[in-house]
Amino acid sequence: MQWVVGVVYAGFLLGSAVLAAVDARTNRLPDKVMFPLYAWGLLGLAAASWAGEEWWRLLLALGVAAVFYGFFWAQWFFGLMGFGDVKLAGLLGLFLGWASLPLAMAGLLCGMVVAMLVSLGRIALGRAKRKSQVAFGAYLILGAWAASAAQAVHLLRG
Repeated sequence: MQWVVGVVYAGFLLGSAVLAAVDARTNRLPDKVMFPLYAWGLLGLAAASWAGEEWWRLLLALGVAAVFYGFFWAQWFFGLMGFGDVKLAGLLGLFLGWASLPLAMAGLLCGMVVAMLVSLGRIALGRAKRKSQVAFGAYLILGAWAASAAQAVHLLRG
């Protein structure tokens, strides 16, 4: 099972790096990358769950993805963010939720805090205004990576 998980998360790392780079440059999260990454995650994490006989992980991942998607959808509904961020939240919930619920929550929180701090810094320096657009997806991905790296270090120190 471990090699399957490694391959699945390597694909996530590569795909999310592309998404972060595109979002930082264009303020867009392209469906051409997002949807294949969803398929990769669903199929890969289902295979990993099957190989390890840990179906609860897949159910947790789907539940976290649905909650993250719903939370971000509500913000999109009120005009607080773009729909690409909504789709990305579900994707991050899928990959982070499969690993653990605390990791998913930490990844989301970390990304939101980093985005807030950078935005406040840009406003303080006069480089942005309160209503300026933020490439929020890039920060969410950065938060997911940071939380995942922190969990990996924690597990290695065991």
